[in-house]
Amino acid sequence: MKIGIDLDGTIADNLELLVETLNCHCGKTLKGDEIYQYNLCKVYDISEDEFIALMDKKEEEIIQKSPVIPFARENIHRLVKDGWQVHIITARNPRYSAVTEKWLREHDIPYSGLHLLNSHHKVDICRELQVEFMIEDNVHNAYWLADGGIRVILYEAPHNRLWPWQGVRCNSWNDIYSSIQKTFNR
Repeated sequence: MKIGIDLDGTIADNLELLVETLNCHCGKTLKGDEIYQYNLCKVYDISEDEFIALMDKKEEEIIQKSPVIPFARENIHRLVKDGWQVHIITARNPRYSAVTEKWLREHDIPYSGLHLLNSHHKVDICRELQVEFMIEDNVHNAYWLADGGIRVILYEAPHNRLWPWQGVRCNSWNDIYSSIQKTFNR
């Protein structure tokens, strides 16, 4: 049994660091709960090029400093103990593979495969790996995955709360684990 799990916003709690970085850059005082959509360029009224340039300077530091989302580590360990192969499937640029692997080791996050795609299009890799579930916080990715026949658990975040979602939506890692257990009657 294989499961795909997004990294940023799903395992790594990078939202506050992103908000802090963008607040400094843009002279704003937003809080994480005020991030109403995934596209931070629209939230902060900056161009994609400006966002990319800022992330070129700050992303590695954000990766290194991000804490683990509460109970993610414990429940991923439980999934592995239950026999799941965990594939971390992230839109991160592959140039961050070494720092990502180090972060995962330091935070004791078990995984069978790490896939840095530099893209939000995850359907093909999920099909190739034959994952039974994908845990995702980006609602647009969730729509694409569901349209591609991949079962999705949407991890609730400020940027997806206003978006409709017909599938499973969980607001904690304990809920995610319970949902998977119920689906497979364990």
